[in-house]
Amino acid sequence: MDIDSLSPAQKDALAQLQALTNGGDAEVAISVLASVDWDVQRAAEVVFDGVPPPPSPPAHESTNHVEQFEIDDSEQDGLLNGPRGRREFRPVESSFFGTIIIRPLRIVFNILAIPLYPLFSLLRFIFRALRIPLPSFGSYSFSYRPLGPGRSRESRDPKSVAEQWVRALEEETGAVCISRSGNRKQSQGNGHGVASGVAGPSTLTARGSAWEEGSNGSAESDKLLPDFFFGGYEEFARTCQRDLKIGCVVIVSSEHDNDAEFKRSTLTDPSFLRNIQENEILVWGGDIRDREAWSAAQKLQATTYPFIAFIALQPRRAPGSSSAPAPTMTILSRHQGPSIPSTSAPTAAQTLVIHLNEQLLPRVTPFLNKLRLEAAERERERALRAEQDRAFEESRHKDAERILQKRAADAAAQDEKRRAAEAQARAIEEEHKAEEAKKQWVAHRMEWRRWLRRGLVLREPRPGESGRGKTMRVGVRMPDGRRSVRFFGESDPLTSLYAYVDSLLIPPEFVQDADPVAPPQGGKEGEEGIVENMQRTGRSPEKWWGFKLVLAYPRREVPWEAGKKIGDIDVLKGGGQVVVEFVTDEDAKSKGKGRSSLEQDDDDEYHTESD
Repeated sequence: MDIDSLSPAQKDALAQLQALTNGGDAEVAISVLASVDWDVQRAAEVVFDGVPPPPSPPAHESTNHVEQFEIDDSEQDGLLNGPRGRREFRPVESSFFGTIIIRPLRIVFNILAIPLYPLFSLLRFIFRALRIPLPSFGSYSFSYRPLGPGRSRESRDPKSVAEQWVRALEEETGAVCISRSGNRKQSQGNGHGVASGVAGPSTLTARGSAWEEGSNGSAESDKLLPDFFFGGYEEFARTCQRDLKIGCVVIVSSEHDNDAEFKRSTLTDPSFLRNIQENEILVWGGDIRDREAWSAAQKLQATTYPFIAFIALQPRRAPGSSSAPAPTMTILSRHQGPSIPSTSAPTAAQTLVIHLNEQLLPRVTPFLNKLRLEAAERERERALRAEQDRAFEESRHKDAERILQKRAADAAAQDEKRRAAEAQARAIEEEHKAEEAKKQWVAHRMEWRRWLRRGLVLREPRPGESGRGKTMRVGVRMPDGRRSVRFFGESDPLTSLYAYVDSLLIPPEFVQDADPVAPPQGGKEGEEGIVENMQRTGRSPEKWWGFKLVLAYPRREVPWEAGKKIGDIDVLKGGGQVVVEFVTDEDAKSKGKGRSSLEQDDDDEYHTESD
């Protein structure tokens, strides 16, 4: 395939692959890129690994990728491409020659070194116990690394790979991460390091003082490393974006000559660590042989190692836009190359500290502080809205409770009103029934009174008549004040006296000639008929007659009894006066009225024949 026939994107991919492989045949590179659908990362894996990478996921499967970073290198003062007289930095020493010759030699060396691994482990334990950095021989060290770029670690998760890389870094430099420095003394006795994925409180000031003031070699034993983020690169970038913090990406190559010096001088420098801690810069690192570090190097366009890049949210460049676009993750600066000399090298600690304090932080911090204030304001507004919603919900709940209570009270009042109306209706109905029953009883008693007047009221004895016994005079005083006198014989039944008093209650419109000649409702004649009717109606003699006879003074009742003679009553022997007292359902009231009538009568004005 001719280079001129390639599209601009394909030409760019070809240039990237040739830069990574230190040149090479263009036709071979084009064929490799074409076999992997012009994916530079997969093509590099094919070149360096010698085997095709795993197939890419189907198009319908969603994958999380960090948004393509913008690059803002305007303030780097020639740290990229070496302007202002600074030298060019050579790329990674990887080529087809290295793949064909160097790598097989490394494989043979690793196989021959297998019997020495126990000795290496013993030496590593002794060096760690004495806090002595592990020596490095060229590109090799006592720390074992798997063969090939990530070939044996592809199945491991990014967090485990990051933890392993940090542990190897600690062993190689003799330093420890800041958050785990407190556990260093506890774990050094048994020769095992302490892994932690969470950054703890900083002890950088005390450590830095020890490095600066110590002159007896104790500084080497107090070396510290940054608190590295344990996870994948994309997760690290999302964390920087979410927490509005500056991120520092460290990518190294263990095959590079400058690797060991960079790790021991720059990554453990007190001033560099102090700047990282004080400005809360998140740090992520990895070796180019690991898949995550390789992917990060491709996205950050790293060509020379060691490599450091600072990333953070920055305003999107959109000239002519009326509204401010949303901020995007941006590459603030890139630093790649050796770390010596310490005063001018691109990745030297002093160079990085000067760049942070004089260029990057003054340019980036104000915008991040603004974003933090806006985020705090949004959080405050969200909390205020949540509080308002909570208050509204409580008010709505209280209103609903008041409405329910009012409805319940109204329902109770309506129910009470309904019950009262029903009770009133029942009382009226009962009153009507009582009145109707009373009317029926009055009519029934009127029939009996008229029959008693015709059949049981005996005529008065004639003078000289002796068949009915001794004649006696009985005065009757009615409750309305009327007075009546009647003569009876001693052998006359008491019923005749009651029948006579009962006849006095018959209205004048009922004439005596029209009285019935037979008992009402086919009852029996005489007293038997009265007793039978009392039993049928369930009334006592007083209730049936509707009155009782009482001797005026001293007050004594004359109760009705069937078959009893007037002469058998001691209080009426020789005659006397009786007072009529009505008996109703309210006996007490009737008794009071009858008693008051008696109290008003001090003189009966009647005399018997014996007088």
